Amino acid sequence: VYLTKKRVEDDGIFCSCSLSSGSSVTCGKDCQCGMLFSCCSSNCKCENNCANKSFQLRPLFKTKLIKTEKCGFGLIAEEEIKKGEFVIEYVGEVIDDRTCEERLWKMKRQRYTNFYLCEVSSNMVIDATNKGNKSRFINHSCEPNTEMQKWTVDGETRVGIFALRDIQRGEELTYDYKFVQFGADQDCHCGSSNCRKMVGTSKSVNSFILHNGNSTSSQDQHDMKKRKTTSDNCIGEIIRLWDRRDKIYCLMKKLLKILI
Repeated sequence: VYLTKKRVEDDGIFCSCSLSSGSSVTCGKDCQCGMLFSCCSSNCKCENNCANKSFQLRPLFKTKLIKTEKCGFGLIAEEEIKKGEFVIEYVGEVIDDRTCEERLWKMKRQRYTNFYLCEVSSNMVIDATNKGNKSRFINHSCEPNTEMQKWTVDGETRVGIFALRDIQRGEELTYDYKFVQFGADQDCHCGSSNCRKMVGTSKSVNSFILHNGNSTSSQDQHDMKKRKTTSDNCIGEIIRLWDRRDKIYCLMKKLLKILI
């Protein structure tokens, strides 16, 4: 649901894949579009035989929402999922940075403790708090069985969750948040043998502030050492996504109000 920007009307790109002898589908691992993390468009000549239209065709796996012992709600697979398969799309209301910040302040005033916000790119945030699907309940693990990937679909950027390995029926779905934390440490309860014990890749650094997706300059960071920050001024947590070698990494941050 696009609230603050108009949805892009674009047929996207299309490849030159053709049906090979003995195969019932086209656009496999060698598809030019797939290698660019772009789904084939409506102009793709392979039509319904195309295997590179996961977001459009939505091949949904059966999943079940559960209540975990230490991590709130979670999501388990109710059928086997093979490595590399599209599991589910992360969806919600698409908003800009300004709307995102307004919502976070409102959530803080209402004492919300759970946020489902993904910053996909500059000035584009997916808010699954009120409108979303089961993907928002997937928990963190230091040894996950899925990962987030950013794809281009008919000109729009969309986020999908894909299996990193074969997933058995009854297994909980997880991905690695890999966020840099600006605030109090969070204990990790994933139970993995490789558990890092704390959720995040870096320790808290109060002098380094991220605001609306932009890091401060070195001079600003120096000046901030003279300013005061308190945990009471944390207005929420965001999962931030960005490209790096065709993969998606997550940066969970806390927006802080600087007090002079």
